[in-house]
Amino acid sequence: MKKHKKEIVKLVTLEFISRFFDIIAPFYEASTIFRQSAREYMQKRCVEKEQFWQKIAYLKRKGIIEEYVEGKDKFYELSKKGKRIIAAELFKNIKINKPDKWDGLWRVIIFDVPEKLRQSRDILRRKLFELNFYQIQKSVYVFPHECTAEISCLSDNLMIGDDVIIMVSEIIQGEKDIIEFFIDRKIINKNDLKNRS
Repeated sequence: MKKHKKEIVKLVTLEFISRFFDIIAPFYEASTIFRQSAREYMQKRCVEKEQFWQKIAYLKRKGIIEEYVEGKDKFYELSKKGKRIIAAELFKNIKINKPDKWDGLWRVIIFDVPEKLRQSRDILRRKLFELNFYQIQKSVYVFPHECTAEISCLSDNLMIGDDVIIMVSEIIQGEKDIIEFFIDRKIINKNDLKNRS
């Protein structure tokens, strides 16, 4: 097995990941490293062996997992493709909490993701759109509420954390349209504007 850190998973199919991997926390809060061998998993859980190996074989064929042998034990790791598929599915649940009152600050997300990571970049863009971020330029988005933890974890799990910058700004030139965008979507309200200096 390669010496650098690898994300080892216990079992590997999207519809069974919560049950078999014991991942209860949301994806962006959970640890990204799961080290469990197939043998140890089988010893700890009551799982039908034939069904277990069928799922493993299916996911290997689809390129979602990779197998590593260490001694007499087999380990399974999500491939790059598998990480992206699971990230895309589980990131659907990411939400940004709306505080009672807007603090008057803008959170600006800027990214410059290499073309070889286009799939991760597209997932990030799609999620920012779903979360009602306002697009200022092609790779520049803005949001009025605290979202650093969610965006950092999202970009880290998409393996583009080094390509994403999060800034806080008091003023954005031409912000009238931006303010109207967020008022229309009930993300901020007109009363929030009274407290801005």
